[in-house]
Amino acid sequence: MLLPLVIGLPLLGFALLGLWGRRFGEPASGWVASLLVLASFLLGFYLLLQGGARWTLAEWLPGIPFSLRLDNLSGVMLMVVTGVGFLIHVWAIGYMHADPGYSRFFSYFNLFIAAMLLLVLGDSLPVVFIGWEGVGLASYLLIGFWYTERVNADSARKAFIVNRIGDLGFLLGMGLLWSMFGTLSISELAQKVEEGGYSFASLTLAGFFLLVGAMGKSAQVPLMVWLPDAMAGPTPVSALIHAATMVTAGVYLLVRHAFLLHGDAFLSGLIVAVGFLTAIYGALCSLGQWDIKRIVAYTTLSQLGFMFVAVGVGAYWVAIFHIVTHAFFKALMFMSSGSVIHALGGEQDVRKMGGMRKYLPVTHLHALVATAASGGLVPFAGFWSKDAILAYSFEYGPWLWALMMGASVLAALYSIRWYVLVFWGEYRGKEHPHESPAVMLWPNHILMGGAVGVGFIGLPYVIDYKNFLEPFLTQAIGDFPHEKLPVLTEWALIVISAVVAIAALLWGFRFFQRPMPDWYERFQSAALQGFYVDAVYNALLVNPTKALAGLLFGGDKGLLSGFGGLGGL
Repeated sequence: MLLPLVIGLPLLGFALLGLWGRRFGEPASGWVASLLVLASFLLGFYLLLQGGARWTLAEWLPGIPFSLRLDNLSGVMLMVVTGVGFLIHVWAIGYMHADPGYSRFFSYFNLFIAAMLLLVLGDSLPVVFIGWEGVGLASYLLIGFWYTERVNADSARKAFIVNRIGDLGFLLGMGLLWSMFGTLSISELAQKVEEGGYSFASLTLAGFFLLVGAMGKSAQVPLMVWLPDAMAGPTPVSALIHAATMVTAGVYLLVRHAFLLHGDAFLSGLIVAVGFLTAIYGALCSLGQWDIKRIVAYTTLSQLGFMFVAVGVGAYWVAIFHIVTHAFFKALMFMSSGSVIHALGGEQDVRKMGGMRKYLPVTHLHALVATAASGGLVPFAGFWSKDAILAYSFEYGPWLWALMMGASVLAALYSIRWYVLVFWGEYRGKEHPHESPAVMLWPNHILMGGAVGVGFIGLPYVIDYKNFLEPFLTQAIGDFPHEKLPVLTEWALIVISAVVAIAALLWGFRFFQRPMPDWYERFQSAALQGFYVDAVYNALLVNPTKALAGLLFGGDKGLLSGFGGLGGL
């Protein structure tokens, strides 16, 4: 009975703060929300130490139980969601100070954590789907939190609608799996797939539908257009939803269903292609942005592409490993950005920043570590997970390794560009910057420790033959054996990866401090517009649909006025 309580605690926070948040006031609302998330973390950690847990309500829907499962895979995700989530909650206590919607914000924040935990712990697909829709609802509420400004409300709607496209894929996948196997329990589906006796074409189609769902939630090409606009919400929202948790849900869904994907050359190739395109697209767009949060948003898009490539090449544990390292360094990157925004009275244009290392020395240290981890500098956390993806890519094909190495060079460049524009040079604005309060600095200290050290739980076999994470996750994901690379090849890949990251960071550090050449400014103007993908979507999809809607509405009005006239007669 303790397992539903893990989800119930933040849900209780949502209800309490939603109904009586104004009576709690500030900062009590923030601390109530934060401590309930911490309680979920401690309870989940305790159950994980006990060897996991299951909870089932047998009679829920006809033939479908309401079942929850805490195993090693969902346990790692639970630790990330509640652990990093707790730190972001505490940081938000300082960031949201004096906001008129303070308690409403923390109410939504707790709703999001509860929905994400339901998604992660669900052992039947309809239960996962409730959590899936719950995080969609919470992200809509949080992105449009400052709804009095039209642009924020529009961004929230855009995120919600684009995600519905992916959710349709999820629903179709569920329907097909039900028709094939007569169950939607993930544990039972794994058994039935192992037993065989099904149509391979149908299974591939079901896997494809689930992939469409994952592409929507994890903002993969071509459903990636909602993520940069989601920066309209407060910075803690960006850190929680678009770095540590919700956008990784699609990757988690694919890893949980590795038994559907493994050995299917079509699906594996498609996932690799989608992941690589997203990694490159996000990286190139990031290099053209001027808004500090949109720079980091596009870097998230790129890193999610790396996770998809890991799933496509069969490195399921590595995909989760990258989720863990990314949660630390990307949340730190967003929250360092938030500290700068806070110091500059809400300014988000990096052209009006610069020289922040003199004014915000502690935040500068956080940003430096986040940059090193994001750029893949050895021995920071991002290096080890990225290197593991590159090693598995080499096994898949040296051509893929070369392409992903190019993507990792871009990752180093966009990380160092963000750092240089904000923290180096001379201050170009008019505000008087001030360091953040302790309630905002301490969570970043802890995240900084994770960005430095969490990579050591998944070292390559030539350094640590039985690293902690691989056998731990394999128990839950399933063992899909593969040939390890020869020792010399593995070492060569590690050294090349390390040297390339150092060279790219050094080159970028010098390049972005100089005036930009003409070719870069031309590239930047296209990247700033996301290479006009939104304009193409508007021309091909949005505007024709609006015109059709206008036509139908005109017909409706004519028909109704005719009936009105007939009634009058």
